[in-house]
Amino acid sequence: MEFFDPANWSFLWDGERYEAWIKSAGPWAPAIAIAAMVVVSFLPLPAETVAIANGMVFGRIYGFALTWIGAMIAALIAFLLARWLGRPLVYRFISTEKLTRFETAVHRRGAPFLLLVRMIPLVPYTVVNYGSGLSPVRLRTYLWTSALGMAPPILIFVSIGAMVIERPWLAWMSLAAIFIFLALVAWHTRKRWTGSA
Repeated sequence: MEFFDPANWSFLWDGERYEAWIKSAGPWAPAIAIAAMVVVSFLPLPAETVAIANGMVFGRIYGFALTWIGAMIAALIAFLLARWLGRPLVYRFISTEKLTRFETAVHRRGAPFLLLVRMIPLVPYTVVNYGSGLSPVRLRTYLWTSALGMAPPILIFVSIGAMVIERPWLAWMSLAAIFIFLALVAWHTRKRWTGSA
């Protein structure tokens, strides 16, 4: 399907092109920024690029608000699609193996697991969104863990985008340090949970 072809949305992965696109949108820029975050959440593209670009264009506070709203809308849509349309739809985008591992983890650890995977990139967002819709997780639990869990990483990446304008060298050093830190935390958490399984 053309909509889900990353090549058609590659500009969302290119910070400079995305920034220019948003700036040319005039009064529609905030709505487009939200829509871009919704779209990128359904594609195999890094949503962090959109968050960083939103920080560059809108600043920390406004950029955070727009990015968070877009991420929450995408999370809700994916959850409801999975819950209403079931596994045949989800299996088009996510492998059975990934979904099985996710559902097992949710069953064992519940809300704390959902909160952690939102804050730390243990599981891709698409797997969390669709997998939660297929699981017995209640909508309200899914929403509050998503709302709280996605806020810190979104704030971090939007702030880095704002820093790109102010202090580019500090922004890229911070981004590298964050990725190293998150990778170490994800590795440690996976190792501990695998050992306790």
